[in-house]
Amino acid sequence: MLALFLSINDKIARTKLERLHARYSRLMLSVAYKILNDSYLAEDAVQQSFEKIIKNLHKIDEKNVLTTRNFVVIICRNVSLNFYRDKCDNQSGDIDDVNIESAEPSPANIVIDNESVEKIVNAIEKLPLIYRDVLSLRISGEYSAKEIAQILDISVETVNKRLFRARKTLAKSLERGGDNG
Repeated sequence: MLALFLSINDKIARTKLERLHARYSRLMLSVAYKILNDSYLAEDAVQQSFEKIIKNLHKIDEKNVLTTRNFVVIICRNVSLNFYRDKCDNQSGDIDDVNIESAEPSPANIVIDNESVEKIVNAIEKLPLIYRDVLSLRISGEYSAKEIAQILDISVETVNKRLFRARKTLAKSLERGGDNG
């Protein structure tokens, strides 16, 4: 990890990355381990996640802790899932065996007084992770479809489809009063 930090010439950017590492590396390691169940692979996933974070370091606002936290968790979870897929390909396993829901802390763990906002947040939490991730990156992270595609290692077309489906599912859920089932 030290080589990764030293590869950044800008002292301000390096300091920012060091703060992010100090604050979120344990959370990221936990997320990766829950998916991979292997401490060495989890450490590799965290390292690769920080490589992706470096590419987006300029967009990370450390003052918005919830958005930053969600961003690093989403990146780490997706990197870990890619590691898991590779592991399954090599061992004839199945990606469906991993419980990715347990690998992510709830994105809305703040008490909100406004009832309508609470309904929206509850409806978003009930979305499948693939929709929740792109929606979170798009709305709270203000990333473009192209940037989201790069972060999640998927095509821009896939990002746009997931955003469309997320919004459609969310609208239907809210029409039914927030019940997503």
